[in-house]
Amino acid sequence: MEQSWLALVIGNTRLHWGYFYQERFVGAWHTPHINEPCATQLAAGGFQSDVWSQQLPIWYAQLSPTQKRLLPADSLPPKLWIASVVPQQTALWIAVAPQSHSISRGHIPISHLYESIGIDRAINLLGAGTVIGWPVLVIDGGTALTLTAGVSQENMQQPAAQGSPGRFYGGAILPGLRLQRETLTDNTAALAALIQDTGLAGEISLPPRWANETNGAIASGLFYALAATLTDYIHAWWQQFPTGDVILTGGDAPQIHSILRQRTPEIASRVQIKPTLMFYGVAAYRSTRLA
Repeated sequence: MEQSWLALVIGNTRLHWGYFYQERFVGAWHTPHINEPCATQLAAGGFQSDVWSQQLPIWYAQLSPTQKRLLPADSLPPKLWIASVVPQQTALWIAVAPQSHSISRGHIPISHLYESIGIDRAINLLGAGTVIGWPVLVIDGGTALTLTAGVSQENMQQPAAQGSPGRFYGGAILPGLRLQRETLTDNTAALAALIQDTGLAGEISLPPRWANETNGAIASGLFYALAATLTDYIHAWWQQFPTGDVILTGGDAPQIHSILRQRTPEIASRVQIKPTLMFYGVAAYRSTRLA
């Protein structure tokens, strides 16, 4: 078994990297998608090339001395375990590192996954079930805002499926915060020049519900509608599974938790933030495949 390996989760807008030494998670970083010229340079120069070093901006400097000691002497390895929702990017990285493993939906050890479910949703759910346990609801605040619920076979009072400790229960998909704002900008010409920032970065302070200017009206619509939607889903989840966990992950997780904390602190107190959940899902998948 390789001593060190990389989890690469390819999202709709970014590459998400997780570095593992054996089974220990070391660190994570995020980079833009690559194009064909970059892939060609990587394939020719390997993981010692300048192009590869550009995939690691500031990450190495952020590691603690203990974490740095875990890194192999010959730099990061070319062995990738890839979970992707962008087939074109998958193809480029498989060309760069032909020995990589592309995660297959059919081999994810969760039963009742429907055929078109996104690999990112399934991997997040596997990570949550592995690290937190079942039943669990994963709310992923990314380009899309997804809700993905999973239970154990025992929760459903059914015999455990062969090799499947968890069972997909159901979920929902709606546009993420940034996508909602961009939709207003792209499709409402009169608003494009007015929309500057609706406070989507850092800690969010809820605006007045009844706004008297455009930016405030957009922020009100986004934030209060999001809080109402998530509160409704979380209440429904706890009605069915009173002890079920709720996990927030994805790039907008801190902002979403901030909104919930201000609107429904009793709910927010039971919601956990796990930004690296996807990587633990990849690690759990890898363990089952190597076994």
